[in-house]
Amino acid sequence: MLKFEELYIHANGKALVNRISFEIKRGEIIGLVGESGSGKSLTCLSVLSLLPENLSTEGNITYTDSNDKTFELLHMDSKMRSEFALKKIAYIFQEPLTALNPVQTCGKQLLENIDLCETTGKNNLQKAKDLLLQVELKDTGKILNSYPFQLSGGQRQRVMIAMAMAGNPDLIIADEPTTALDVIIQDDILSLLRKLCKEHNRSVLLVSHDLDAVQQFADRIAVMYKGELVEIGESERVIRNPKHIYTKALLACKPKVENLGYHLQTLADFNNDKVVEPIAFQKEIISEHRIASLSHVGKVFLNKGNAFHALKDISFELLKGRSTGLIGESGSGKSTISKLMVQLESSSSGSLKFDFENGKSISSNIQMIFQDPFAALNPALTVKNMLLEVIQKHQGLNKNAALIEAGQLMLKVGLNNDDLYKYPNQFSGGQRQRLCIARALAVKPKLLICDESTSALDLSVQAQILNLLKTLQLSEQLSILMVTHSMAVAAWFCSYLIVLKDGNIIEQGETENLIKNPIDVYTKAMVSHV
Repeated sequence: MLKFEELYIHANGKALVNRISFEIKRGEIIGLVGESGSGKSLTCLSVLSLLPENLSTEGNITYTDSNDKTFELLHMDSKMRSEFALKKIAYIFQEPLTALNPVQTCGKQLLENIDLCETTGKNNLQKAKDLLLQVELKDTGKILNSYPFQLSGGQRQRVMIAMAMAGNPDLIIADEPTTALDVIIQDDILSLLRKLCKEHNRSVLLVSHDLDAVQQFADRIAVMYKGELVEIGESERVIRNPKHIYTKALLACKPKVENLGYHLQTLADFNNDKVVEPIAFQKEIISEHRIASLSHVGKVFLNKGNAFHALKDISFELLKGRSTGLIGESGSGKSTISKLMVQLESSSSGSLKFDFENGKSISSNIQMIFQDPFAALNPALTVKNMLLEVIQKHQGLNKNAALIEAGQLMLKVGLNNDDLYKYPNQFSGGQRQRLCIARALAVKPKLLICDESTSALDLSVQAQILNLLKTLQLSEQLSILMVTHSMAVAAWFCSYLIVLKDGNIIEQGETENLIKNPIDVYTKAMVSHV
């Protein structure tokens, strides 16, 4: 149905997608996998000529309809291309909160798509409701009248799928549709998409950087690396018997419980097809001293007289030197707990006590590493100025001593002295996260809160950052609260786990015990993805 032939996308002669060829059959689901910068999204955007104007394309992309009529897409005129959008080929973008209009209700946006497909009439409202029911959003009236920010991440993504299906397309291109979702909702969304497409003989091109996420979803998997298509084959074969060294590396980068206590493998470990055996970490030294304890903590948010109970009777403690995982889906209360810990919010009930044994302020003892490193760094400051400000304030060093300390911090997080004179936009995503870690360590904290610090990173970069954080935790005897929706990350990194759902702690305990003997149904579902 869709065929790529020698697709070449370049910027002033620099190849971004280097003459790739593959095809998608009618009714087939293909997973397009690779890291950021591999060319996945550019390949997909080229189908409907959505590429930036500064990029040039060569080769062919042909679409064959159900009547065996063939259309060349790359050089199609804009009028005919608009006929293809929605009606023949629909696009689901990565972040629904960004892709949806924040000042229009979901109903208005869905109806607009139905109108664009020229199915106008009195039945448009009913068709909108039918589409929502198809994506398993049963309270259609509420969804239609809600603005995007009033829905959960999973609900927003289902609305995006409903909008994509408004024109009954033959092909749906889904660009990282589940990246920001926890594993259970991710499974729900992908299972729903597969069911809807198989029932109507639609094809799907699913873009992802996670091989495991597409394993059960796709019929075939295509792997891209630095603009090249390095491997393509049946999903089961690619997962069980990968041929290319990069595919092998991607599979090995993912945190697994069986690798607990060992460094995660990265792309560097697979150079020249020789696998480097993983190195064991030193043993975690845990003190009985409680640096933080929450007792029956509750948090209520008021909005126009309505009370939302974000946290309900939360009790746990953080021990000196221990890594603790705080796991749960979006809206479970993880971020609210993080904000309470750094005093960005105050609790509505219960108590939160700290004892760092040094008499320093909370900000000198607790530091947070955020999910998006680019948003967390000031784009107008060089790394040097950013670090000097923190070091001088919290360590009281003069400028020369602070500069030496900054250089040592850069080395500690795997960067170098020359990087001190650069701005954040001159670094990759993984390097920016290293800068955030360096800034946090500049305070010499006792507790690090990692709030989804690796969820936006590629698997190989995630492995590097997790290895770095674990090494620093053990060498600096830090306590770490790892806030994540990934049980796999938490189980590999942490020696103690706390599982949250709907503002309640439903289970907590030593990692090994909780993984082997989960009690709650929700925990069992999370553990099944480890």
